[in-house]
Order: sequence, then C-alpha cells, then structure tokens
Amino acid sequence: MDTEVQNDGWKETLRNLPNKLTLFRIAVIPLLCLLYPWDFKILNLLAAALFGLGAITDFLDGYLARRMNNVTKIGEILDPISDKLLVMAALVVMTDADVLSGWITVLILARELGISGLRLASAEQGYSIKVSSFGKIKTAFQDVAIALLLTRLEQYHSLGMILLWVSILFSYYSAYQYVEKFWAQSHDNFT
Repeated sequence: MDTEVQNDGWKETLRNLPNKLTLFRIAVIPLLCLLYPWDFKILNLLAAALFGLGAITDFLDGYLARRMNNVTKIGEILDPISDKLLVMAALVVMTDADVLSGWITVLILARELGISGLRLASAEQGYSIKVSSFGKIKTAFQDVAIALLLTRLEQYHSLGMILLWVSILFSYYSAYQYVEKFWAQSHDNFT
C-alpha cells in the first residue's frame, strides 16, 4: 500500500510539474529585481543564471505537458504570461542599470504586448495563432542575449547585443507573420 501511495505521489508531482515550472519563472522575477540593482559580480552572475534557468523552463514545461498529455487551461494561460513577464523584468532592470537603452526595451516590449493583444483578439474570435518557427528562434536568441547581458561582463556585452538585435529582427518578422495569420482568419470570419 505504501508503494502505491508513493507512486501516486510521484505521478501527481510529475503531472503538475509543467505548471510548477511555469510558476518558477514568475518566482524568478522578484529575485531578479532584488539582486540586479546591487551590481556585484556574483549577484549579476546569479541573476543571469536564474534568468537562464527560467528560460530553460519555458522550453521544458510545454514539452513535458505535451509529452505527458497534460496540457491544462491554467498552463495555457500562465505559460505565455510568465515568459513575457520574465523577459520584461530582465529588460527593465537592465535599462534601469544602463546596460540597455530604453528605446531598445520599448521596441521589444511593444512587439511582445502587441502580439499578446493579437492572440487575445484571435481567442475572442474563437481561434488561436500558433507560435511560428521564427517566434521560437526569436525566443532562443533573445533568452541567450539577455542572459549574457545580465552578467554585465564586458567580454559578453557585444555578443549579447548582436544576439539581441538578431532576436529583434526575428521578432518583428514573426510579428508580421502573426498579423498576416490574424488578418486572414479575421477576414474569413467576416466574409
């Protein structure tokens, strides 16, 4: 009987793991906001590592949920929100620390909020806009760039900025694709 209870406990833990990983990303945000402003090398590296770990959970939670056939409504809602909140927090703390120019942060955040609004509008119309391959590539470049920039190490700054600009190009191209899909779906719904 104890073995069955233990197995059920593990199954329940694994079943809820994707949502716990999503919540972990949200829990990282206050830590980033607390650690990064101090500008101590060890705290910068810890902030970068926490962000990187959070970014990895972004890829892992969806994979696990699909693999275990355990996609939940709360996961579908919280996953994209937690991703954007983590990125926004990192961009804002880096802008505040003069690691990143404010206009670059606005450029990235405007795209993210615009696409979130587009997804919400499409959901209101009864369909969803799936993440494109360019959107996934954007996320990978963006996450690596942000982790490098969070370190505040001079040897990583140029590479971090190059990767960030590559991610911005991918993000606006993928945004164009999302708008195109939305327009086609909206047009089909009204004709």
